[in-house]
This record gives sequence, C-alpha cells and structure tokens, in this order.
Amino acid sequence: MFAARETATDCRAEVTRDMIELMLSQFDSLSDPEGIIQLELRGNCLMILNPETKAYEVVGVARLPPSMRKVIK
Repeated sequence: MFAARETATDCRAEVTRDMIELMLSQFDSLSDPEGIIQLELRGNCLMILNPETKAYEVVGVARLPPSMRKVIK
C-alpha cells in the first residue's frame, strides 16, 4: 500500500474481520477473470457482485444504524 495525497473521501466503509475472511474465502468464485472483485456500499451494508449471477450478495454490516440498535439486540 502507499499513501495518497488526495484527501477527498468518495466512500467509506466499516468492515469486520469476519467480513474480510468471508470475502477471502470466496474470492476465487467472486472475482472476475482478472482477479478483481466489485464491491458496493449501500447504506451501511457492504455488497459484492457475483459475476456468474450478476446479482449483488450481502457481505455484511459492521455496525447497525442507531435506529436499528433498539429493534435488534
């Protein structure tokens, strides 16, 4: 990795170790022929594109939003 001079943030995501391990365990099946995976951040949910089905699959949510913390414990 290297430091970037640009300070603008386009997107930020919180991930857990479990989320990273899940992506690594399925990397070969979820990466394109060049070995690249496509991620999207939707709200606070991290999604990964399945190249075979062309559908996005949920990787996970690192932290529930405040409105959901009272509902789901």
